[in-house]
Amino acid sequence: MVDRDMPLKKKISYNIEKYRKQHGWTQKELAVKSGIPKSTLSDYINNKTLINPGNVEKLATVFNVSKSDIDPWFGNKNENKYDMVHELEQKGIIINFADYEGFEKLSDEEKIEFQKKIEEAVQFELFKRNQGK
Repeated sequence: MVDRDMPLKKKISYNIEKYRKQHGWTQKELAVKSGIPKSTLSDYINNKTLINPGNVEKLATVFNVSKSDIDPWFGNKNENKYDMVHELEQKGIIINFADYEGFEKLSDEEKIEFQKKIEEAVQFELFKRNQGK
């Protein structure tokens, strides 16, 4: 059972493993069915990296579940923010701290603080975009 206070990567890992086991697939079989490299799936399952939105969609499709069943951050109020974070990362406006060496050594509180800073950047970007309408 997923604890609501569990870190996001652990929730995602738990969900991927739960659905993979329900289907009776190995990680290799899941990789083939989803089109996600086995090494990438392994990183998600072992809490090494946070899943990207495209792979959430691939897994949700393969498992025939909603995206929020894979990644609880997806949903009506958060999906646009998730897409925005990914877009801002691609533009270099914000960075994915999980990609940097040493990030995993930070405490959960420090990681949450980074997440808050990213959220602030997203909110500011949304504000700027809405001003242009």
